[in-house]
Amino acid sequence: MFVESELKREMASLGDLLGDTRVRYRKGETPFASAEELIDVDREIRTVLSRPLSDELQLEVRSLLARLRALDPR
Repeated sequence: MFVESELKREMASLGDLLGDTRVRYRKGETPFASAEELIDVDREIRTVLSRPLSDELQLEVRSLLARLRALDPR
């Protein structure tokens, strides 16, 4: 069972990390080869952030955090 405050914190971290990654990509600091996957992850994140809180959502948020960190490991 998810803890609402924990999930909200993870969702905020996901949004922040996505924003930071977008900025680094525009500056050329994230590999250009990651562009296609970054676009896919970006789309998935925007969809996930609009969904109601649930156990499944928490698993997806954690998975997306891991994928985004793998694309831009800073």
